[in-house]
Amino acid sequence: MKRLLTIAIILAAIWPAAGQRINLNAFTRELSFGIGAGATFENNFGSDANYWLNYSKYYSPHLGARFGVQYMPEYLGVEDFVRFPLALSVRTGMRTPNEAYTYGALAAIDLIDAFVWDSDNLVVDMFAVFLLSLISRAEFFVGITPGFIQGGDNIHTAWYTGLDGNTYKEYHGINKAGSFFCSADAGVNFSWRIWRFTINMSPVVHYNVTGNYHIYSANESTVHPQDTPIRWLFSMNFGLGYLF
Repeated sequence: MKRLLTIAIILAAIWPAAGQRINLNAFTRELSFGIGAGATFENNFGSDANYWLNYSKYYSPHLGARFGVQYMPEYLGVEDFVRFPLALSVRTGMRTPNEAYTYGALAAIDLIDAFVWDSDNLVVDMFAVFLLSLISRAEFFVGITPGFIQGGDNIHTAWYTGLDGNTYKEYHGINKAGSFFCSADAGVNFSWRIWRFTINMSPVVHYNVTGNYHIYSANESTVHPQDTPIRWLFSMNFGLGYLF
């Protein structure tokens, strides 16, 4: 079984890549779009859908800039969030398909020889390593993201019985501290290339400078309610791109 897997991977690595003979590093622009999810590190509020469009322009083989627009119908229970990411980026060179296939095959073969993985999941593990090794390019970026939040507070009301037997109101949820949003961002974009098209995966960390989203908790007997800003945000984006 081990020998058959090795032969299959080597065949996949040397399979000719038709139509790939183009200058991979000549493209200086990319237009991409997709969907993602936004969440927060600090509290378990789940994640919300993020729709995005991005334009990248490179002024040298490795240095460039990214501009985009993102829309979230709802984020942390607050509706209609639009933001405009602006970033400077550094990218690696684009690997040819044969380079990527060969590297992925060798990485998967090394996994077979390592004997440290669960043999029951060897094929799945090899496939995962092979896919990760096929990444054509990595792009690292830092920047800022201004934006605007249209919706209002996401505060819920509940009733509870106090120690004195009386009934009181309790308030909890997200308090929107302001409509103008700005964050400092850092992320990486991984690309899998098919001719001029790319499949992209991009994790991004955001520091909310303006502190728009506050965790709010209070009741009728509270003198100083909890009103803590959420600073650290996270998003994971997936999409398709076109190089030109």
